[in-house]
Amino acid sequence: MRLALAALLCLLSAPAFAAPVNATYGLYTGGVKMIDVKATLDFKPDSYHMRTEASTIGIFAKLLPWSGVFDTLGVSEFQPSKHDYTVKWRGDSETLSFAYAPAGKLTSVTKIEGDKKTDETPDSDVAQGTRDMLSAVGMVLKRYESTGKCAGDTLAFDGKRSLTIQTRDVGTVTLNNPKLSSYTGPAHGCSIKIVQGKGKWPKKPRGWMKIQQMGEKEGKLPVLWIARPSAEGPVIPVRIDIHTKFGDVIAHLTSVQ
Repeated sequence: MRLALAALLCLLSAPAFAAPVNATYGLYTGGVKMIDVKATLDFKPDSYHMRTEASTIGIFAKLLPWSGVFDTLGVSEFQPSKHDYTVKWRGDSETLSFAYAPAGKLTSVTKIEGDKKTDETPDSDVAQGTRDMLSAVGMVLKRYESTGKCAGDTLAFDGKRSLTIQTRDVGTVTLNNPKLSSYTGPAHGCSIKIVQGKGKWPKKPRGWMKIQQMGEKEGKLPVLWIARPSAEGPVIPVRIDIHTKFGDVIAHLTSVQ
């Protein structure tokens, strides 16, 4: 559950290429809001800062008490210099801090769980050439800004394993749900598929991989919808569709400044 939510938040934290942006999202299941997300995105010509804060709300906060904070600093071309994330689940807290020196080259991973601090740095071949998840999604948005297409592969690292984020273009549709979304209009769809790489992966799919498997069996990979809410602003995520055997999960853009 924690990994699935973390992966989803990374998709919502896609970058802008203009002035700083503050965006909020609501994650719905069965028409009921489950999670509130706040993303702060600050991009300059030679650096970037991406931060996402999220938590379950209402009845879900009691049934599935979860919250997460994800923060990345880096330089041009989405080369990270520092990435931190803290996830709280049912009273337990876990923090991972990634350090890159030079930017883009992972040199250490530190884990803090309760009062215990440990070195989680992987073997060099596992994380070689990877980005943190937020920076990897940044590359997807940059690709679309540059070419008008999002199709491509981006190598990432989640703290334990390497993985490839495969995005493919699925066309343009008109979004029109003003009751739940602050954006209506054309949006470009990018299917998302995670391919396992190096490192220790569970024998059976878990978290995001299990969700992806459920959708893939019915030919419905998760889709990230991106658009430009204002003529002066950047392209950002405006919706995410995730299909599971238990029902659809949809994230809507609720505000952007």
